[in-house]
Amino acid sequence: MKLLGITISILFLIQASVIFSQDFATSTFGQGGPSNDDKYNNVSKNISGITCDKTEHLVYHNHTMLVLKNNNQNVTIPAGIGIIPNNCIFWLHTHDDSGIIHVESPSQTSFTLGQFLQVWDNFYNSPITEALLKNNTNDTISILFANGSNVNTAENAKDITLQNNAIISINVTNQTTK
Repeated sequence: MKLLGITISILFLIQASVIFSQDFATSTFGQGGPSNDDKYNNVSKNISGITCDKTEHLVYHNHTMLVLKNNNQNVTIPAGIGIIPNNCIFWLHTHDDSGIIHVESPSQTSFTLGQFLQVWDNFYNSPITEALLKNNTNDTISILFANGSNVNTAENAKDITLQNNAIISINVTNQTTK
């Protein structure tokens, strides 16, 4: 019985040392491994007033779903927008390619889709984000709010406020070169 207790204690200490030797600031990102990728070298640590901090903030936390189409064809929202693995995380980011925009900031502030698109554009230079940011498109925009109300809007996509549990659906058509 004494040997069993010693064995359990040793296993506990090994497990604890593994857990506490991790870098918690980066393990919360859900992104493993070092960030030696050159693609992050040119990413500014402040994009549109949104900084890249060592940890996620939970003072203000919400999720907005973005459904994006280009001429009725689904556009995948990339995983890892706003996350520099083992370095920092922007207040607006994605963990996966589900289209969920995570808003996690140190204070309760309104953020816009345009701010998220700017972060996205810094990580993955995309013609569709550039067109939306320059308003070089004709868009069909629909917003479904958490209370069930649905709004079709003609407002500029980049001015849409990111609201908790809202679903923003944008069909981008007729990209122009203004």
